Amino acid sequence: MAAFNVLNYFSTIDTGVFLCGPLENQECRGADNAEEFTRQRDKTISALARIDADIVGLMEIENHLTNAALADLVAGLNDRMGHGTYDYIGEGPIGPDAIRIAIIYKPKKVIPVGEDAVLDSEAFLDPNGIGDAQNRPAQAQTFSEKKSGELLTVVVNHLKSKGSGCGAGDDDPVQGNCNLTRTLSAQVLADWLARDPTGSGDPDHLIIGDLNSYDKEDPIDALIAGSDDATGTSDDFTDLLRQFQGENAYTYLFDGQLGYLDYALANQSLAGQVTGATAWHINADEPDIIDYDTTFKMDAQDALYAPDPYRSSDHDAVIVGLRLDQKPPKVKADLDRIFTHHDQGWFRVDFSCKDEVDRRPECVADLNGIPVQDGQKLYLIRSPGAPWTFGSGRVLIIKDESFLLTVTGTDDSGNSATDSDEPRFRQRGHHWT
Repeated sequence: MAAFNVLNYFSTIDTGVFLCGPLENQECRGADNAEEFTRQRDKTISALARIDADIVGLMEIENHLTNAALADLVAGLNDRMGHGTYDYIGEGPIGPDAIRIAIIYKPKKVIPVGEDAVLDSEAFLDPNGIGDAQNRPAQAQTFSEKKSGELLTVVVNHLKSKGSGCGAGDDDPVQGNCNLTRTLSAQVLADWLARDPTGSGDPDHLIIGDLNSYDKEDPIDALIAGSDDATGTSDDFTDLLRQFQGENAYTYLFDGQLGYLDYALANQSLAGQVTGATAWHINADEPDIIDYDTTFKMDAQDALYAPDPYRSSDHDAVIVGLRLDQKPPKVKADLDRIFTHHDQGWFRVDFSCKDEVDRRPECVADLNGIPVQDGQKLYLIRSPGAPWTFGSGRVLIIKDESFLLTVTGTDDSGNSATDSDEPRFRQRGHHWT
């Protein structure tokens, strides 16, 4: 999983004419000419190809009537990575702004389940009644992992920036402009997710995107608290960057100060399936002199450009590892009795490990710590005193006071299970011992 702000990726060139947005009446952004767009495109594709995530949430891509910018980006990725590597969710524009969020995914790895859901209510877009949409609509999609069949709902967000004010009572002297707008929208988002907007019936939810709020600011606290607005309860979300990278995590540099505006928040059902989270520092640390923009650059400065991931945006990408397959293999351990007399006799090792997802899970066995193989014959002598072992290969003779066959199966997702068995030496009455 990844979240990446692609810094105004517009396939419509910004010539100064107001022809962008769903109504084609807004100012365009991004590249000012074809050369700049090629440079921007190459850097963005290089970054996404290196990230190589199965699902990616994008921010700041052109909100085009025909999804032209999104389709162009996916086409470029497929040219680089192979036909059909990526596809995108939905058709047509989302929301009234010139930019939007979007979701791309690998069809060979995950399958969209049902339709996407879009949160574009006035209570979310303009929660403080300013009169215009402040946030971009959120988009949610449930996916099924092909390998495991497990479900996951991803919701991508881009909340109002701190760059312009929202008015008295909304702007905060510490947390920045429009803090109340972002906080109210975060509460609406948490409530919306609690109602299962995609109708998946599955509890695993991941919030990703540019929330334009730093760690511990009100909007983040509101999301972490979940729909009941109380922390320490079952509907809480976990800030994965904070959990895995700590207090020094960052995705953005502003006026010489580092912090993170980009997030991955997992609810309690999903948090235990997260294997890690990080910010890939390809942008925040890099000077804008190496970005795609040629404005005001001298030839020598322009020559520093390279079609690589570095300074492809002003935000670092957030990357999350998930292990959705939580089912361990089914393990069976048996010591099959061949022939016994009193406290000694022949046994055959019989074990198996089967997994619904991994066709060949690792399966290892030992008898009292001695490695054994499936089908191996053992002559066991149950007797007090010091243990000893004789033989090799398919036949072993082992003496000990007691015996325990232990078999452990581990699938390629790291799930494991164990089974064990003890030998039955002789019959007393109607009972084996």
